[in-house]
Amino acid sequence: MGTFHSTETARTTIRRLTTADEADFVALLSDRRVTATLAFDEETMTERGTKHLLGLITSLYDSDNPILIFGVEGKQSGALVGATGYNSLDEEEAELFYAISPAFWGQGFASEVVAEMVRYAFENLPFTTLKAFVTPDNEGAKRVAEKNGFENAGQFKNPNFFEPVYLYQREK
Repeated sequence: MGTFHSTETARTTIRRLTTADEADFVALLSDRRVTATLAFDEETMTERGTKHLLGLITSLYDSDNPILIFGVEGKQSGALVGATGYNSLDEEEAELFYAISPAFWGQGFASEVVAEMVRYAFENLPFTTLKAFVTPDNEGAKRVAEKNGFENAGQFKNPNFFEPVYLYQREK
């Protein structure tokens, strides 16, 4: 798989995280409004767990088995407004995920980021199917998936979530 450095949308730069992102990354992943719909364990959502995750991510970017989590930087503010990435499910399928800071909810950032991540994956990575797992009460994520051409394949039990989730998927 090729090495990811960065890509852009109209209002964001999607880039590798760095240790300089620590405070913003910790704030993002320790905000329960953000993590309530993500498949993280309790330890990861602590300051210590988030710092550990950031260190792991940055240390593995150039390895044979990188963690594909990236920062979403607002072009106007220069601040980290979210995170996004891919979780490889097999050689051809990946989960596409994102988390946007509540200060930027309802402004179209998520749709913009997802559109670029879909484009990037299908043009540069071996994935032919992208999946998004959406909790039943996350209406915003459902709209983002649908706006970006993902089809609702129904609810199912994903072992990473406590409750059944909706599977949205998009083919290349």
